[in-house]
Amino acid sequence: MENRKFMYWLGVVPIVSWLLYFLGYSNKYKTEKIVEAVILIVILNVVYYISVMLYFKLLKR
Repeated sequence: MENRKFMYWLGVVPIVSWLLYFLGYSNKYKTEKIVEAVILIVILNVVYYISVMLYFKLLKR
C-alpha cells in the first residue's frame, strides 16, 4: 500500500471505530458528552489530515 494512502487510512479507521463505539454505548454516556467527544475527534482528525497533506506536499519538493 502506498504510504500516503496508508496514512489517510490511519485517520479513517479511528473515526469509524469511535463512532461505532459511541453508537454502541450511547446509553452509558450523556448526549452532550458524546457530541463533545465527536466534535473533538473531528477537529483532531482535520488537524491530522492537514498534517499528512502538508507532509507529503513538502516531501515532493
